[in-house]
Amino acid sequence: MTAIPPFLTKNDLILIISPSGVVNKEAVLNGATILKEAGFQVEFAPNTFNSHFKFGAKHQERLSDLQFALDHKDAKAIYCSRGGFGITHIIDSLDWRGFKKNPKWVIGFSDITALLHSAIQNGYCALHASVLQGLPKLSVEYQKHLIASLSGDNSGLQAESTFNKQGKASGQLIGGNLSLLVHQIGTQTELDYTGKILFIEEVAEPLYHIDRMLLQLKRASKLKDLAGMVVGQFTNLSEDKSIYGQSVEEIILGHCQDYDFPIGFNFPFGHGEENMPLIHGASMKLTIVKNIGKLDYQMLPQQKPS
Repeated sequence: MTAIPPFLTKNDLILIISPSGVVNKEAVLNGATILKEAGFQVEFAPNTFNSHFKFGAKHQERLSDLQFALDHKDAKAIYCSRGGFGITHIIDSLDWRGFKKNPKWVIGFSDITALLHSAIQNGYCALHASVLQGLPKLSVEYQKHLIASLSGDNSGLQAESTFNKQGKASGQLIGGNLSLLVHQIGTQTELDYTGKILFIEEVAEPLYHIDRMLLQLKRASKLKDLAGMVVGQFTNLSEDKSIYGQSVEEIILGHCQDYDFPIGFNFPFGHGEENMPLIHGASMKLTIVKNIGKLDYQMLPQQKPS
């Protein structure tokens, strides 16, 4: 079973890094303020506010910051400032031995999906949640959910959709951004999908890209042995059903029609205004009854904020 890193308490240290795209400094600083107001200490890695064209810094600088964060003996969390693109340039060069001696939460989503996968492969759950520069854009409610999750107060998710496929399932929760899931196939950060509950989300893609990525997961035998699927927000799509002939929900159901696992749609995570934290790697229970889908934690230590 994948281990849970220590939950955070008041004055614990969170390290901020920019391992992917170039950041909006003001937004990152505003996000850091939210963490400080919640009672945490915040430090920035040396290259957090650098830039190198579309990247947060040169490859070696981003690698150096991420390795520094993994090795840090006192930090309790590594918070990625943004996604974008770039984590997979450096991920295969990481040394996780220091992290295993002092495990900590890795936080982020989108491009950071690959890093969350790597954390699981090295024995620890991670937190699929808003990147730091996106945190100020969320409502106070969702900001509080993030702080609560880091502090050990984790609650399940519920959603409603007429596209749901009924059933019940239990298993380890894995997934993230659909593009990054496909990007990991055949690499060192590819995960085993057998018996897992897969969660997916996506942003700014045409429907034919989504169709192609689901087809790739199917052709790579990633769907056939799933225990269940949870579908989050697919936002800012560059074409709609009137152009492609199918909606996101219809594309997903079409590729999964030969399998009997439950599927829940419209869950509040992804690139939209709702982005609930999810403990990537946790043991979960998925229940789909008619239009209502519920995703609940199983056997997760609960540590209420002090």
